[in-house]
Amino acid sequence: MKRLLLVCLVFASLAVARTYSLVGMVGPTSKIGNWDPSVAWNVHLLWNIDQMVMLGPGVGYEGESHSYMPVTGKLMVRLPIGRQALPYLDGELGAGVRDVLSESFLAWKCGAGVDQKLGDRSSILLGSGFQNHHRYYIRAGLLVEF
Repeated sequence: MKRLLLVCLVFASLAVARTYSLVGMVGPTSKIGNWDPSVAWNVHLLWNIDQMVMLGPGVGYEGESHSYMPVTGKLMVRLPIGRQALPYLDGELGAGVRDVLSESFLAWKCGAGVDQKLGDRSSILLGSGFQNHHRYYIRAGLLVEF
């Protein structure tokens, strides 16, 4: 019985481990009510739970007056509306790491956008949303599924 359970666990982990996506996004970020853009980018390796839900870790750079490196986990949910252009919701939560570790803080983002399918395994992402320090962002990026 234990061997059967172990074999089932191994096959389940192999089935789950086969689907990953790499998401890279770049765009400006600015304070709400004051257009003073600064550059920002991020890269996430997402585990595809199914075709519509992805979850995983990532890093990036936020170049505001006191730049920092966000190390976050991302949840992305595609909404089942449309065929080639799917709207999506995403959120990130983690740490904003600065040069002096005592100045690090809780980093978060919450946004939405459009996932324009290019083929079976790639998409162009366009999105925007809000993040920590009363800022908003606009992003464009590429999603590649493995």
